[in-house]
Amino acid sequence: MTRILAFLILSVFTGGAAAQTVDPIVTAELSAQSTVVGQPVILRVTVLVPTWFPEPPSYPSMEEPNLIVRLPERASSPTSKQIDGETWSGITRAYRIYPMVPGEFVLPQRTIALTYADPDTSQPIEAEVTVDAIRFASQVPQGAEDLSPLIVAESFTLSETIDGAQDTLAQGDALTRQVTATISGTSALFIPPLIPALVSDAARAYPKDPSVQESTNRGVLSGTRRETVSYVAQFGGTVELAPISVEWFNTGTNTVETATVAGTTVKVDAPAAPAAAQMSRRQMAVILAGAILLGLISWVAKTYLVPPLAHLKATRKRAWLTSEPYAARRVQQAITSRDLAGAHRAIARWFAKCPGFNPDCLDIALAGVGRQAYGTTQTNTDAWMILSAEFTDLRAAHLAGRATNKVSLPPLNG
Repeated sequence: MTRILAFLILSVFTGGAAAQTVDPIVTAELSAQSTVVGQPVILRVTVLVPTWFPEPPSYPSMEEPNLIVRLPERASSPTSKQIDGETWSGITRAYRIYPMVPGEFVLPQRTIALTYADPDTSQPIEAEVTVDAIRFASQVPQGAEDLSPLIVAESFTLSETIDGAQDTLAQGDALTRQVTATISGTSALFIPPLIPALVSDAARAYPKDPSVQESTNRGVLSGTRRETVSYVAQFGGTVELAPISVEWFNTGTNTVETATVAGTTVKVDAPAAPAAAQMSRRQMAVILAGAILLGLISWVAKTYLVPPLAHLKATRKRAWLTSEPYAARRVQQAITSRDLAGAHRAIARWFAKCPGFNPDCLDIALAGVGRQAYGTTQTNTDAWMILSAEFTDLRAAHLAGRATNKVSLPPLNG
């Protein structure tokens, strides 16, 4: 009996331990809490599991504004650690983060998706772990406060090549200037534009898009910026390819140094550029007089012509609104829209313009419209058509100068 009880107790504890799940562990470490602008701080994120990874974890990007993030060669590497007497497997991802400006930076919380083998069944388990927010700072190294742009590197050099005639160009000839900046210890994105714009009518510049390349050697970031401009001679004069100098801070000596290229000056043997057209005093006087005359005409028109024209326009509008043709148009509009109340008002206004005319014929036609619209008697005759015909006839008589006492009879079956 005692053995059976002990077996049951052992089974309960063993089963409880087997039922427990062991969660993955994630850690994040910075190589330093501060760095200088353009120099990297290394962030190592490690994920540990009690078994193994059937596939690599899905690490997030650490990109943020004003930060350049690069993954060195073999950015991810295997690792292991003893936890509670057990060996856990892990993978470490190393990020090299280059601040572009001085200040405080925060990498917000991020999530890593991963798959690992179940300790009991070896079946894959999908999980997510959270990387807490990470903070660090960057500053300008002492002695580099006045540099603009700020370049902090292990080395920085400038070189140039000039292809084409070195002394004299004929009209239409071309030469090409190529300037290359090479940097080590930081990103080539810190290199500013190099070749200044050409200020000369003697040639026209045709720049190519800059070429920026980066590379990593044993964790050290380096790169180049290459600019190419072709110059085609146009007119007599000189083409000044100005010297270029870039100041930078050397992290090896902690001093500010200057990289330079000399540039060159080339003569263009060609006709001089045509002189820009210039106005003579006579032409300027004519233009000024024309402007004064135009202003005077505008003032006279505004003062003496606009008011009479406005008054004339208002008078013509009032005459039209009080005329017989306008009153007749309102009658026709009311009949067309079958507006009985509007037709009554419009016909009354029209008769006021036509003294000597008997309105009875239109009153009878209007009554027919009313009976058809509101009465119970049905008729096959359209009362509105009768009203329109009566008004057309009556107005024709008015326009012909014939007074009439015509009285229309209602339809026999109206």
